[in-house]
Amino acid sequence: MKLKFMMAVVLSVLCLSACSSFRETGISDDREIRQIMTEHSEEIELPANPKRVVLFRGIDAGNAELLGGSTVGVNGIVQDSGYSDEFLGADVTYLEHGDLDALEAVNPDLIVTYTPDEHLFEYQEIAPTVQVNYSTSTFSPFKERLYLTHLFNLGVILNKEEKAEEIGDAWLEESTRLQREAAERVAGNTAVVLSKEDDGYFLYDEYTAFGTEAVYDVLKFGIDETLAAEFEERGSGSKKLRELAEIESDYIFVSVREGEADGVKEEVAQAFDVPPGQVILLDYGTFRLNDLISVEKQTKEIIERIK
Repeated sequence: MKLKFMMAVVLSVLCLSACSSFRETGISDDREIRQIMTEHSEEIELPANPKRVVLFRGIDAGNAELLGGSTVGVNGIVQDSGYSDEFLGADVTYLEHGDLDALEAVNPDLIVTYTPDEHLFEYQEIAPTVQVNYSTSTFSPFKERLYLTHLFNLGVILNKEEKAEEIGDAWLEESTRLQREAAERVAGNTAVVLSKEDDGYFLYDEYTAFGTEAVYDVLKFGIDETLAAEFEERGSGSKKLRELAEIESDYIFVSVREGEADGVKEEVAQAFDVPPGQVILLDYGTFRLNDLISVEKQTKEIIERIK
């Protein structure tokens, strides 16, 4: 279908390019089909008002609910979240990556996935598909806040950009309130964020999910210079506890999978030389999604846990 490009659209694109790499670049004469530019400088045609959306990125499930998207399928990892039952209806299908038969069965009219996705070309045979990097954009209206940038990008994809900005702006006000609520307990304290792995622990940098947004962005826990040095010298990633022995921190937040918490609090407390009460265990599945619903609930949970 031929798309109509009007000067008003061109001008709006020039304006929006100062705000986000995701933007609308055209719309069909009957206003049924939109064209958007993605962060890959790729133009994609998609329904103006998609009715059957599949989301393969865990972060998009909760964000789509906030935006009022019509979701029919999400990545199976979302089912592990303690919050999914609160925002996903019983008719939403949990899909395993690569199960093309199950994907086709939900009859999507739009698919949103991550980059790279080895099944991209197969998805495109089923429905228009948008790939999204898990990274922030220089031109994002929410700057370094990765989780809000992805809310905004999904808003562009679902034709709900204005609503995404409104939600993001409202959250910034709410996050300021939550920060003030916890200020007495957080002020001057530093934190490390880990997850328990089979053969060690994964160390997370700022704003990389697993509660880091709640810890560092909303609550404003600091990063000790010893942790900053670890990030600079060796980066985030899988570590042995002995490799982290030189890091000093007041609180250690550790995501653990179900049934794997035994002994974690004690060994982490010993490794970091902190009281066990300052090692806070979090649910791995719940803290991985990083949508705005999760970040808000995680923030409130952490506030209660550090009282």
